Amino acid sequence: MNPQTMRIASIILTLAGVASTSLASDQPEADRTNLLELARGTMAAARYCALITVDEKGQPRARTVEPFAPDKNFSIWIATRPNTRKVAQIAENPKVTLYYFDAQQRNYVTVMGTARLVVDEDTKIAMRRPVDSDRLYPDFPDDYLLIEVTPTWLEAIVPGYRGDAETWRPASVHF
Repeated sequence: MNPQTMRIASIILTLAGVASTSLASDQPEADRTNLLELARGTMAAARYCALITVDEKGQPRARTVEPFAPDKNFSIWIATRPNTRKVAQIAENPKVTLYYFDAQQRNYVTVMGTARLVVDEDTKIAMRRPVDSDRLYPDFPDDYLLIEVTPTWLEAIVPGYRGDAETWRPASVHF
C-alpha cells in the first residue's frame, strides 16, 4: 500500500473510531522484527494458548492447547487426535485464532490465521515431541494429527508495545 493510501485508510479508521496502530509494510523492519521477537517471548512464557475455532452454528469455541513454538515463518503447529471437535470444526472453517496470555508479565499475543490439517505420516513422525507421549497417543501415528496455523495477523501487548492509550488497540503485524 502506498503512503497516500495508508494515510487515507488511517483517516477512515480514525473517523470510524478504530485507531490504527499496526506495523504495516511501511514501518521500519526493525519494529516488525522487534515486535515479533517480543511476541515469541510472550508465547514461550505462556506455554499454553487458547485455540479458537468456529462450530457448525457459527459459535466460537475455545480450548487450551500446548502448541509448538512458532517456526521461522511464524507458523504454529498443534498436535491433537483426529477425532476431536476442533479437527471437525477446522475441516468446515479453517479460520482460527490462537490467544496466548502471560499472566505474570501481563502480556498477550493473539494470532489470527488459517489452519491446515496435516495427516502425512512422515511429517507426524518428524515433528513428534517428547510431550506427545504414548500415554496421549497410544496408537501413534494413527491417533496423532497435526494442525498447522499460518498467520495472517498478529496483535500483541508486550513491553514497548502497550497499545493505543485511548482505544486500547494493540500493536499488530500483517503477514
